[in-house]
Amino acid sequence: MLKVENIDVAYGDLQVLWDVSFTVQEGELLALLGANGAGKTTILNTISGLLRPRRGSIRFLGEEISRVPGHKLAELGIAHVPEGRRLFPEMTVKENLEMGSLSPEAKKKRKETMEWVYTLFPILKERQNQEAGTLSGGQQQMLAIGRGLMALPKLLMLDEPSLGLSPLLVSQVFEIIQDINRQEITVLLVEQNVMHVLKMCSRAYVLENGRLVLQGSGPELLNNQHVKEAYLGI
Repeated sequence: MLKVENIDVAYGDLQVLWDVSFTVQEGELLALLGANGAGKTTILNTISGLLRPRRGSIRFLGEEISRVPGHKLAELGIAHVPEGRRLFPEMTVKENLEMGSLSPEAKKKRKETMEWVYTLFPILKERQNQEAGTLSGGQQQMLAIGRGLMALPKLLMLDEPSLGLSPLLVSQVFEIIQDINRQEITVLLVEQNVMHVLKMCSRAYVLENGRLVLQGSGPELLNNQHVKEAYLGI
């Protein structure tokens, strides 16, 4: 579904990604793992058109997208749920969800998609007329994911969805991500919660200092000595 080949990415003169290549297969839940500052968010921002690679290519469903504007990528079927949620705090829950369904295809199916989102996140239905900025952190994260789903994505990219959540809410959010993936939505997940993610993902890549250093299935990486020492404290 997604093929990233040999991309270099920089912020001005500061290069942060070197020769990064990976693939995401249709229907899988793929994780990008690494410490803060490794370049994980930069990869998602580059795929979604917020940054342009200096070198290399990005192909989605066979089409080169490295120079395609972000709003066109949403129409192609890529939804990006950024770190920090980025909601419209003074708009209601329902209005925030509606903002996720602005493409012609998503707009046509807005009502039924919203009902599906409310099924995944019943608390959002209860709070649909409440301002987003007054929700708890966990509820805001659910709303951010729900807004992404309103675009009817083929590929859903999630950046640190567990950040700042209690352990109970972390488990709940990860269960919902797995449910979304089971409904034939491909998921690209950026996370620091390595143990939890490796137990649920199809495959994962490990990013260190802007370079991919490891890849494998969840069980393979859970048993990898470098991963154990660097990320699991074992």
